[in-house]
Amino acid sequence: MNDSGPLSPFDNGCLSYYFDNLSISDRETIAEDVSYTIDSDDSSYSRTACSSIFGSGPDELEPETALFSSCNGSTTKSNECLIDIDTSIDSTSLNLGKTSECCLVTIGKSIQKNNYIEVKSCEHISNRTIDNEDKIAGSTALILNCRPTQIPAKLPEEQLEHERLYEKILQNAKKKESEKAKKHKEHLKQKLKNEERLANVTRIWTQEIIPNWHKMCQTKRCRDLWWNGLPSSVRGKVWCLAIGNDLLINEELYKSCVSNSFNKFKDSEATMDCLEYIHLDITRTFPHLGIFQQGGPYFEVLKRILSAYVCLRPDIGYIQGMCFIAAILLLNMEELEAFICLVNLMESPCLNAFYTVNQRLMTSYFSTYNDLLKHNLNRLNTHFNLIGLTSEMYLVDWIYSVFAKSMNLELASIIWDNFLKDNDQFLFRAALGILRSNESQLMQMDSITCAQYLTKLPESFTSSALLKSTTAIRMSIGKQSFNSLLVYNQAKFTQN
Repeated sequence: MNDSGPLSPFDNGCLSYYFDNLSISDRETIAEDVSYTIDSDDSSYSRTACSSIFGSGPDELEPETALFSSCNGSTTKSNECLIDIDTSIDSTSLNLGKTSECCLVTIGKSIQKNNYIEVKSCEHISNRTIDNEDKIAGSTALILNCRPTQIPAKLPEEQLEHERLYEKILQNAKKKESEKAKKHKEHLKQKLKNEERLANVTRIWTQEIIPNWHKMCQTKRCRDLWWNGLPSSVRGKVWCLAIGNDLLINEELYKSCVSNSFNKFKDSEATMDCLEYIHLDITRTFPHLGIFQQGGPYFEVLKRILSAYVCLRPDIGYIQGMCFIAAILLLNMEELEAFICLVNLMESPCLNAFYTVNQRLMTSYFSTYNDLLKHNLNRLNTHFNLIGLTSEMYLVDWIYSVFAKSMNLELASIIWDNFLKDNDQFLFRAALGILRSNESQLMQMDSITCAQYLTKLPESFTSSALLKSTTAIRMSIGKQSFNSLLVYNQAKFTQN
C-alpha cells in the first residue's frame, strides 16, 4: 500500500482498483454509461470536466481501451488491493481468510486516507435500471455535486479547489466567447463600412466621372479615387476610356482578322508554330481560375483574340506574356473591347519597345530604372550588386505581363488601374514599390532566391502595402523627372 501521502484531487488510483477487476461485460457497461454522460451534455465545459476527471480528452473516452488505459495508469497507487469486490461475489468467496480480511481492512484505510476523483461505483454503473435524474448530466454535476454514498465525501479543501477550477473554466470560456464576438462585430462593422464606401465610389464613377470623362479624368478628385483602385463594376469601362482607340479598330476589322488567322495558320508552318505557342501559353494563364484552360469558357475566346492580333500585327507576332495582357482585359470587358484595348495598348512606348525587342530603348528603360533604384533604395541596390542580381532578371517578366503573371489578380488589377492613369512610368514606380515593401526579406536572400521570390510574389503581399510603399517612391532625381531621365539615357545609348 502506498503511504507516501494523500493523492491529488485528480489521482485515479482508485479507478484502477475497480476497473482492473471488472468483467468484460461490466467494462462495456461502464463505457456505455460514460458515453451517455458525455452525450447528455455536449457543451465544451462538460467535455473539459470529463477530461479533468479521466485524464484524457473527450475524444478518447468513447473507445473502451482508452478508458481502461487511463485507469490503469496509476495502478501503483493500489497494487496491493487486487481483490474481487464485485457485488455478484458468490458465497464461497465470502469466506475470506485472515489474509483477505486484512487486505479489506487495508483497502478501507486507504479509501479513508486518500482522495479519489468522483466516479460512479461499480454497483451503480452495473445497474441499468437507474433513473435518468441520477445520471451525471453535465460539468456542474461532475465537479460540484456530492459523491455517491459508496465513496467518501470530498474534503473541504478539495471541494473548494474543484469549485475554483470550475469557475476558472467558465470565466476563460466566457472571455474567449466575448473576444470572438467582439472581433466578429468589428469585422462586420468594417465590412459594412467598406461596402458603403464602395457603393459611394461606384456612384461617383457611374454618375459623375464616366459621363463627363474628358472633363473629369484629369481632375484631382478623379485621380485620387483612381489611385486607390477602381470598383470592379466600372473597371472595364474606365480602362476602355483610358486606353482609347486611336487606331480606330472596329468589329468588322476584328472579324476579318479572326477569319484570316485561321486560313493563315493552315498555310504556313511558321504561323502554325505561333499557334502552338499561343495554345501552350493559354493553358498556363491564370490556372487557378480554370477558365482559360482547354475546355474552359474563355479558352477559345482568348485564342481568337491572340490569333487575330498576330494576323493584324505580323511584325510583332506572338510574344510570351501577351496572353496575360489579353486575359486580364478579357476578365473586365467583352471580347471585342478586349481586342481593341489590346491592339492600342501594345502601341504604348514601353510595351512596344519590349514586345518589338528594341534593344536601345529597352536599355534606356533599364538604365533609368537603375538610377531610380539607387536613388530610392540605395542599400538594397548595393545588396543586389553584391549578389549579382540585375534588374533584367525580374523586371522583364513584370513588364511583359504588366505584373499579371507575378502576383494575385486583385493586386495586379490595382497596378493596371494606375498604369492606365499614369502611363509607362507607373510600371517602374510599382516595381520600386514592390522592392521597398519587401526590402527586409530581399536583403537576406541570394540572387537565385531573390529572382524566384520576385517572379512570384507571396499571396500575403497586399494592395494596401503596395500603395503605401509606392507612395514613398520618388520618380525624379533632383530636377530631372522620369521622362527627362529616359530621354537622357536614350540619347546616351544612341551616341554609343
